[in-house]
Amino acid sequence: MSNLPPERTPEPDEPRRATARRLHRLMGGAVVAAAIVIIGVLALHGLYPSDSPIAGPSAGATASVPEPQALAVQVVTPQRRDIRRQLTVSANISPWYQATLYAKVPGYLKEVTADKGDTVRKGQLLATIDAPEVEQLYRQAEADFQMKRLTARRLHNVWTENPDVIAKQDVDVAAGAAEEARHLRDSRRTMVAYTKVTAPFDGTITARFADPGALIQSATGSATQAAPLYTIMDLSRVRIYANLPQEVSALAKPGVSVRLQVKEQPDREWHGTITRTTGVLDPATRTLLVEVDLPNDDRRLQPGMYLTATFDLETHQNVLAIPPAAILSGSASKEMAAFTVVNGQARRVPITVGLDDGLWVEVTQGLAGHEDVIVVGKGSLAEGQAVRPTPYNLPVGKPSRQKL
Repeated sequence: MSNLPPERTPEPDEPRRATARRLHRLMGGAVVAAAIVIIGVLALHGLYPSDSPIAGPSAGATASVPEPQALAVQVVTPQRRDIRRQLTVSANISPWYQATLYAKVPGYLKEVTADKGDTVRKGQLLATIDAPEVEQLYRQAEADFQMKRLTARRLHNVWTENPDVIAKQDVDVAAGAAEEARHLRDSRRTMVAYTKVTAPFDGTITARFADPGALIQSATGSATQAAPLYTIMDLSRVRIYANLPQEVSALAKPGVSVRLQVKEQPDREWHGTITRTTGVLDPATRTLLVEVDLPNDDRRLQPGMYLTATFDLETHQNVLAIPPAAILSGSASKEMAAFTVVNGQARRVPITVGLDDGLWVEVTQGLAGHEDVIVVGKGSLAEGQAVRPTPYNLPVGKPSRQKL
């Protein structure tokens, strides 16, 4: 008989327990490895105690921090140029002369010889009014004058031949009555002439209000109760009216240049100067009315049209200027400033500005003209910060204009 112990029969769940023990050993090793990696990273950045036995000899070494890089900016050199103070406002066109014609005497409209759009000359007959009562009054005044004049002559002849027959006073009274009758006759003749309506100046008929046969009332008492006959305008020249605000009224003087544009005619531009002003501001709008006279031989400027007028109110020649974007904004102080580049570093420079045309701003104090002024990238700059300048690419723009 053998003395060896009998073989042990494995329990049914023993393989499962062995697999679990192996998994526990693998997970424990992974946790230890992760802890070593984390400690090493912390030690590399100096965040783990240098005397830690796990950190090792390099755990206490401090990593070198890289110096900040220079900030990229765009710069421009101040320029010498002319800067204008301009103002663009809306304007209206009016004719050189305009008249609405009324009848001087009442009657029926007998004839019209002109209509809308016709060009007429001064003194040209436009309409005829049938007024028989006026004709009768004239004939009566003519007959009365002839009788009184004849009587005055007879009395004068008698007094000349024999002064004792008639008194000199009677002769003078007769002469005065004849003179009075003559004036009445002339007045009635003028009223007869008013039955013919003529053009007061060379122009164009722009409106006709009555047709033949219409009863025309006299406008001697009130024009509001009488119907007009025609409206005539002289379009050979036009008047441009514009209202300028109070802040620039002192600069709006006769001779100031102005540029006129009509939206529907982009191919044409008119140039003129302020001809006259009212000299006073309208208390309701606080604006100054200015007038610009222009020739209009081609009739392209029509009364009633809407146009824009740009006034060159003030010009500063050969001044130092920088783009508006170069001026610092949003600072606590109201003092204007700009950043310049000096030896690769940003330097804040106080400046004083003048005129601004939207593209360039006049600098009256603070810059000499040779500096590199920062335009792009100044928003996050600090005094003395390192910068890397490049030329500023000035975009194409238009001068500023006041909104209409």
